[in-house]
Amino acid sequence: QLQEVLGLTEEDASYEISSEANRHFEGVALEAMEGAISGDMTPEDAWEAIATRRDDLCLKEESMKSLLTSIVMQALGKPLEETLTYAKVNNEQQVYEKLLDALEAKLACFAVLQLSGWEDFDESHFFDPTNSNSASGFIDEADRMKMYQIFLVRSVRNSESGEELTDDMFDEVQEVQSMLGIGDAEAQVQFRKSFGPALSKELQIAVFEVTGDDYTPALVENLKKKIDAVIENYRLPADMVKEFAASNYNKAVEIINQKSPSGIPTPERMEALDKLRDLLQLEKEATYAPHMQCFGRSYRTGVLEALGGTGVIRPEFRQPLDDLRDRLGLPEDATKKIFLEAIEEKMIPMVEFLGTELERTMLTQQQLAQKKGKDFGEDMFKSGKGAAGRLGIGADGNIMTDCMNLVDFYTENDIAEEKEVGKKTVEKKVPAEEEGGEETTVTEEVPVYETTYPITALGTSCIEVEMAELLYRQFVVGGFTTQGPQGERYEAAKATFGGILGLTSEKMEEIGGSIGETVYENFISNAMTTKGQLDQQDMMFLANIQTKLGLSSEQGEKMMLDVQKKILVDEANAVMGGEPSAADVKAYREKCNSMGLELGEDLELSKSYLTRMFEIEVVPGLMNGEITVESAELLTEIQESLGLTPEECEELFEGILDKRASAVLTNIKGELLRGREENATDLIKKLVRFASFVDGELGLEIDEANAYAIFNLYEKFDFSEEEKESVEEKKKLLKVALGIS
Repeated sequence: QLQEVLGLTEEDASYEISSEANRHFEGVALEAMEGAISGDMTPEDAWEAIATRRDDLCLKEESMKSLLTSIVMQALGKPLEETLTYAKVNNEQQVYEKLLDALEAKLACFAVLQLSGWEDFDESHFFDPTNSNSASGFIDEADRMKMYQIFLVRSVRNSESGEELTDDMFDEVQEVQSMLGIGDAEAQVQFRKSFGPALSKELQIAVFEVTGDDYTPALVENLKKKIDAVIENYRLPADMVKEFAASNYNKAVEIINQKSPSGIPTPERMEALDKLRDLLQLEKEATYAPHMQCFGRSYRTGVLEALGGTGVIRPEFRQPLDDLRDRLGLPEDATKKIFLEAIEEKMIPMVEFLGTELERTMLTQQQLAQKKGKDFGEDMFKSGKGAAGRLGIGADGNIMTDCMNLVDFYTENDIAEEKEVGKKTVEKKVPAEEEGGEETTVTEEVPVYETTYPITALGTSCIEVEMAELLYRQFVVGGFTTQGPQGERYEAAKATFGGILGLTSEKMEEIGGSIGETVYENFISNAMTTKGQLDQQDMMFLANIQTKLGLSSEQGEKMMLDVQKKILVDEANAVMGGEPSAADVKAYREKCNSMGLELGEDLELSKSYLTRMFEIEVVPGLMNGEITVESAELLTEIQESLGLTPEECEELFEGILDKRASAVLTNIKGELLRGREENATDLIKKLVRFASFVDGELGLEIDEANAYAIFNLYEKFDFSEEEKESVEEKKKLLKVALGIS
């Protein structure tokens, strides 16, 4: 009623009640909680006292929850504060007992909270270590960890055997962990610190006994019982056990390795390792690393011995290698890697030899000089008579033999792998079921396989990409120019040789279809460098090359176009890489247009390149008055030549206008400020010219005083030689630009 008389809202009334009632409620509630903790009051009596006081003070439910939270934190903080005092002086027994008191206090407080009907309260909220107001928030991390470890160790010590963590004790340890706000990872660290030595001791005994000279199966069983007892008694987490087991197993492998002078343990010792692995409950995959570290070298030696002088592992040696792998406990993928590494050692000198030989039979004098750092004679294009030079497609018989040796080495060692990469649908003929019946056709899905090459010349970095492509080119030409069975053998090995080099199928196809590309590129580059473009004589020479290479007119035309594009792109990079002038850009684009090539579509120059070219060519013309509204066709010419759309051109031009107009306006204001009106004349005329492109809408920011000062000065100009209508139109544009009416 009083709320209604005073005209208070529900929120205001609640606030006033809380302000006055909180301190009265807190005193009663705290006393009740402490009574429940001490046992002087039952949880039911404590709650009844709290609820009665709440009703007397008309507290809302949410206000009461907030107050109870604070009270519980205070009540629980008291025993924890006492615990901390004993922890500071290393009184472990009192720490243990006070933590038990704190657990009892927590149970009492939470029993009262549950009677309140507050069933969804979060226990961790009361013990949040990051909240300084929580029950344990005043204890720093180091002290909380110390208290937890003391409780953990004391719990075990107080057990009947003094060496185990019973179910009840384990529950208490977890409750203390929660109460002290300790995460699972931190708790595991304390388990490791406290009980790790006991586990490590039993594991070390097991390693010593099993790897000794008196191993028996019964020994393993007895050792397992001891280890399992430690794990169970101390409730050690599985991750911790696995980590300790793994490190001790690693030591066992090292011991066995030291007792095996030949590097290959006896079957009896390997059996002992297998039993130890089972004893430690380790997966076989988890033991591969130490086995590889200790026994991998022995397997590698076996592979090299099997390769012998020929470099090829004969079929009768392959199964013994597999048996050795299994005996040493090595993973298949790792031993495969060892095998490939050994193959790689044999293969690299073969590839390097091919590269060296090719340099002497195929590269030009200039290329050899660049690679070897010494002069090999006159450059074939130096005189400009490259048309009469060699084609670079000779096929030396010795190199072809060496290439086939590499192919045989790879195939006989069965290095290439077939991998399924997908499925395809094929048609299959089904014979008639009875005589006179009709044959039927059905479709079915079959796997598609792709040959992969685990070791390649490029992958080993023993040759560069350019050399790999030249080697493949040589091999293709050799297969093309060699007749008879040997030529067929070369042709059949073409894809394998390319794969061994590390070339993709696309690159091999590209090289195979463009043997004359090098000749085309060298010749056209030279012609365009010396003459700017190809003449009729050059075209006749290219037609002759095209015929010799058996290329179609379409292929020849495409190669020529591709080379021209490449040269022009390089030229664009050279022009734009420095500080190009408008004349440089204009000359370049006109050259491209005269050859019928679009800068964007054909040369694939980026949009940023094209817009920069546009700006470089347009800005000087705009500033010097060459580009005006009357001469706007110049913009159209540049736009079409660069391959820009009218919309893109308009947007770029407006951006240039805005930037330049703002700069001009700044200069005008600077001249007027300094009293140099005569210097502002040309600048104002330039601003009017800019405004004519956009009907005055330049988007300038200028105050009214400066705007009128500029306009008034413009009206004083001498317009005697201009048409009146033109003058008025310019004044109108200037007004719009300056934002005055």
